[in-house]
Amino acid sequence: MKVRLLLGTLLAGCNKETDTAQHKKEKTKEGKIKIVEEKSYTLVDSITHDHVLSYSAIIKNESDKTLNVNDTTIKYVNKTGKVIDPHIIPNDPDVHLAPYILKPGEKGYISAEGIINKEPDTYDVKVKINPIKPASNVKSLKVKDDAMNQEKENHILHIKGTATNNTKESTEYILVGGALYGKQNEFIGTIFQSQEAQLTPGKSIPFDATSSEIPDKELAKVKKYKVVASTYQE
Repeated sequence: MKVRLLLGTLLAGCNKETDTAQHKKEKTKEGKIKIVEEKSYTLVDSITHDHVLSYSAIIKNESDKTLNVNDTTIKYVNKTGKVIDPHIIPNDPDVHLAPYILKPGEKGYISAEGIINKEPDTYDVKVKINPIKPASNVKSLKVKDDAMNQEKENHILHIKGTATNNTKESTEYILVGGALYGKQNEFIGTIFQSQEAQLTPGKSIPFDATSSEIPDKELAKVKKYKVVASTYQE
């Protein structure tokens, strides 16, 4: 399944959280894209009692070419390596990635969520990235006035700020992605937002990037973050 750019609806009422025991990385094509940080969690919805399998990662383009990583697949497998029953997870997990066109040395931010109706004994995460040469150019947008805050009721973490079109062309949409870190720079998870944004050169728009499914106890550890905004032009 290819990456979906729009964030799905966050589940409400999650009040039980456990870290997964393991996660497994699959070698990326020709070693061009490397997973440099990753984290996974299991959360339980207090209303439906479904189990949410959540995965966050930071990837890096270690090649000397600009690459499109939009064709990224994430699957959850059980302890024997078998993909968890598609009748339990109806589709491949929703995948969010920004930016998805990476220049040499640039990092991208990934999250994925899958839902099952029972808690797995243990599971691994298999990530497959198929980088290709992009058909469009990535343009970084200027981020300013960014700040972090957390809602008291549902504990979702927000990174709010302003993205400015500092290019010479108009934009049609923006992608915002970032990473959350603890006091000792330990990786905790990722944040995302995508939206239509008809911005002429020099114009700005506010953004509100939110955390993926991350347990409250982990969000409470967040002390630092990094956020980037980008657009893609033909």
